[in-house]
Amino acid sequence: MWSNVLNPKAASVYLTLVPQFLTVGRSIAPRIATLAVAHIVVVLVWLLSWASMVAVARTAIDTPRFRRGTSRLAGAVLVAFGVRTATSS
Repeated sequence: MWSNVLNPKAASVYLTLVPQFLTVGRSIAPRIATLAVAHIVVVLVWLLSWASMVAVARTAIDTPRFRRGTSRLAGAVLVAFGVRTATSS
């Protein structure tokens, strides 16, 4: 949380975007609160979608078939690098 609060880019985004949605003569506090709630909802949806994608990926990655395929691919890459090193001048 502190990385977002102390991030100068985040502050610059808020300082440039928030005034566009505020009008003079109307109460500012409810509008800022509405924008904050909208931002919280968007971030929450974004993070929950990432969490669900990671959970799905974890179930796919945590299988013996995937591990075996990864080991074979890594072995093939190492053999290819070895052949390339042996044949280079």
